[in-house]
Amino acid sequence: MKNIMTHVVAGYPSADECIELMLGMQKLGVGIIEVQIPFSDPIADGETIMKANDIALGGGMTTAASFELIQKANLDCDVYLMSYIQKVRHYGFEKFCDRTSTCGAKGLIIPDLPYDSPEYTELVKRTQGLNLRLIPVLSPGMEEKRLNTILEESPLYVYVTSQRGITGNSYNNTRELHQLVAYIKHRSSAQIMIGFGISSRHDVEEALRIGDIAIVGSAIIREVEKSGVKTGLKLVKNLGS
Repeated sequence: MKNIMTHVVAGYPSADECIELMLGMQKLGVGIIEVQIPFSDPIADGETIMKANDIALGGGMTTAASFELIQKANLDCDVYLMSYIQKVRHYGFEKFCDRTSTCGAKGLIIPDLPYDSPEYTELVKRTQGLNLRLIPVLSPGMEEKRLNTILEESPLYVYVTSQRGITGNSYNNTRELHQLVAYIKHRSSAQIMIGFGISSRHDVEEALRIGDIAIVGSAIIREVEKSGVKTGLKLVKNLGS
C-alpha cells in the first residue's frame, strides 16, 4: 500500500468524516494522501470530484479551514496539498506556502500551474525555502521542450496523468502514456506517480508496471458518496490486498 496515493477533498463529505477517511487510509498503510482544497471551478476534475468540491464548499470549507483540517488530522503518512493556482493567488503565495509547511504537508500539486509563468517561479522559490516539494503534473502529448524544462529542475516526484483531459475516466495503459513514462525515465530519476482513472486493484497493478506510485481518487469518492466512509475505506483496502 506504500506505493498508493489516495485523494480526498478537504471537508468532504464533512470535515469530521474527511478526517475519519484520512486516518482510515493511513491505518490501511497508504503511503501518501493528496488533500484537495475545494474550489468552485476544478478544471482538471471530472463530475465525481467536482460534486465533492461543491459539497465541501457548501459545508463551509475554506482554504484556511483546509489547512486546519490537515493539522487536526495529524497524519504520520506523507500529505501533499492539491490546489488550483487561483486559490493560491487569492490566499497569497507566501502565506499559502507557510501554512502548507506548518500544517504538516510535504508539498504542493497544482495541475493548472504554467511552468513558464511568474507564479511558477515564485512558488519554486517559496517551496524550496521551506523544504517543500512542488510536484509537476505532466500529461501525454506535452511538448518536448516544455517537458525538458520541467525535468531539468530534478523533481523528486512527477505526477503523470494517464490521459489527456479530466479525472474520472477509465484507466488505460496507452502507447502514448508508455512513451511519456519511458522518456521521463530516460531524462530523470524522478519517482513517477500515475493518476487519472485508476479505480481497482487491477488498475493499480497495471499502473505500477510502468510507474512507482498509483493514484486513486474518483473511485474512492464515488464509494463514499454511495455508502459512506467505511465503504470508501473498503475499496482502499481492496486496492492492495
